[in-house]
Amino acid sequence: MARKTREEAEQTRHLLLDTAERVFWEKGVAATSLADIAAAAGVTRGAIYWHFNNKLDLFTAICDRIMPELEEMESVLLDSRLSPAARLWQHASTLFALVRDNERLRRICGIHHLGCEQVGEMAPLLLEQISWTQEKQARLQQVLEDAASAGQLRDGIEPRLAALGLHSLYGGLCHTWMINPEDNTVHQYIHALISPYFVGIFRDSCWLAEPAAEH
Repeated sequence: MARKTREEAEQTRHLLLDTAERVFWEKGVAATSLADIAAAAGVTRGAIYWHFNNKLDLFTAICDRIMPELEEMESVLLDSRLSPAARLWQHASTLFALVRDNERLRRICGIHHLGCEQVGEMAPLLLEQISWTQEKQARLQQVLEDAASAGQLRDGIEPRLAALGLHSLYGGLCHTWMINPEDNTVHQYIHALISPYFVGIFRDSCWLAEPAAEH
């Protein structure tokens, strides 16, 4: 009997996560209460507090569910079979393919970009966002430093600034798509959109030395 109870509790937890993800996407995080999520899930408010301390805890658990996909995307930057420039090109292809094809990842990224005010009870998310951004830029910078060592960067390109620009380009393109998801231009022409940046920082189309994966 105890085993069944644990299984039912886990089912309830997943139901709450699925429901919260949907309601946050539809209404925004600030406008959604835990009572709203409980009602939408068909459970009591107490069921939420059995699994989560507060709305921030629930939102964090939602974001944790896409970590495997994000780690897969970041692993491309460590692929020693590719040159540094090709790793960055492959990373971009993987990033936008995941956003296009993975509904959960797309929705959670959309909540972060458009539906979550990082103030009040959600204020700790701002510090997490700053830390996450710094970590991602540091990874891009390391690959760009490797590219510089390999003679792939153009003269005068500073890896730190190039990483900031590349990270900002990705974020801007994702935001452009999320405010109008019916417009598929970003995903249809992603290579054409990011190529000018790669042309500006790398020599001789070296990022195309190895073909990007087909999606």
